[in-house]
Amino acid sequence: MSDIDRSKVWTGTLNEKALAGKPTPSLKFYDTTLRDGEQSVGVIFDPDSKLEIAKLVDSIGFQRIEAGFPRVSEDDRRAIKMIMDAGLNAEIWGFARAMAADIEAVADLGMKYSVIESPISDLKLKALGVSREKMLDRISTAIKTAVDAGIYVAFFGVDSTRADLGFFEQVYKTAQDAGAKEFVVVDTLAISTPEAVSFLISKAKSWLGEDAALHYHGHNDFGLGTACAIAAANAGASWVHGTIDGIGERAGNANLPEIALTLELLYGATTGINFDKIRPASYRVREIAGYQLEPWKSVVGENLFIRETGAVAAQFHIPEAVEPYSSEILNTPRGVVLGKKSGVASLSIKAKELGLEVSEDALPDLLEKVKALAISNRRLLTDEEFKGLVGAVA
Repeated sequence: MSDIDRSKVWTGTLNEKALAGKPTPSLKFYDTTLRDGEQSVGVIFDPDSKLEIAKLVDSIGFQRIEAGFPRVSEDDRRAIKMIMDAGLNAEIWGFARAMAADIEAVADLGMKYSVIESPISDLKLKALGVSREKMLDRISTAIKTAVDAGIYVAFFGVDSTRADLGFFEQVYKTAQDAGAKEFVVVDTLAISTPEAVSFLISKAKSWLGEDAALHYHGHNDFGLGTACAIAAANAGASWVHGTIDGIGERAGNANLPEIALTLELLYGATTGINFDKIRPASYRVREIAGYQLEPWKSVVGENLFIRETGAVAAQFHIPEAVEPYSSEILNTPRGVVLGKKSGVASLSIKAKELGLEVSEDALPDLLEKVKALAISNRRLLTDEEFKGLVGAVA
């Protein structure tokens, strides 16, 4: 567990003033990269890759790992068994639909914890051709079967946020009566505003009891995944589901590292997350899955602590003037690159980095040459190209 050095956080005092008197949100993290993340188009994790990713997730400090859906394939069953035997710190969870065969597959692996899912919106029930009454029976039977098998159950109501509120209450109370110990509010299509998430979490707590352990499982179709997770925490959710980098179907899942950093740096929460492990884990998951991220991506983007603009480079020696928090928190270097938008300060910093001697008198001519080459090639300069230009003006 790492402790954030608050002297490395430069977010000012506005948040503290706005949040004064409000309780600090607290969330634990349930990682579903191996199940929901793998549902991203074209992504396949083999058992060895799943074990490697599980170890990376564990190193970050997320408290629960959803190892997979054992009914899917023999590969998934083997991967789950490998993860269970790896001696990780995180609790290892399975995933099952409200079906006897799915419960049996979880039980056969000796899993102690499982989410049990069932669609609960009328739109989903219509698509499946199942009545409300029939689905209630399936939910009750499946949870009782799992509990009888010694499995600790979290009920997962698919499309919760589009369900009729009266039926939502009936479903979750049925799950509670059947023996579910925790309850996942699921924004399957990410249609909820943060205010709506807060409303539904609060409603669920009023129906299930103030001490009920509630989860929030969100996606990111409108770019609100992190905001909705924070809203869930402020409304009393105990757990948030998500993935590394927000990988997942459509626009992806809620991004767990992003949520954790937001809670820690903007809300003053103590998450226990090892932020220095996040960027290497993200990089490796990308390698395995074969996807790329925009370089300006929060938390893991390549450009977070890299500067091209000359006006910013002129302030580079005072990191808190140009960055909201220190790159040391994420254990990643800062740097300057040279291109069309560079200034003389950029050249001085890069020259010092490369051990080059450049007189102040030579900087204006050198800057012209840097800009001209960048514009001509429509890209940044390499270090070798810069060395060549320095040699030409020396």
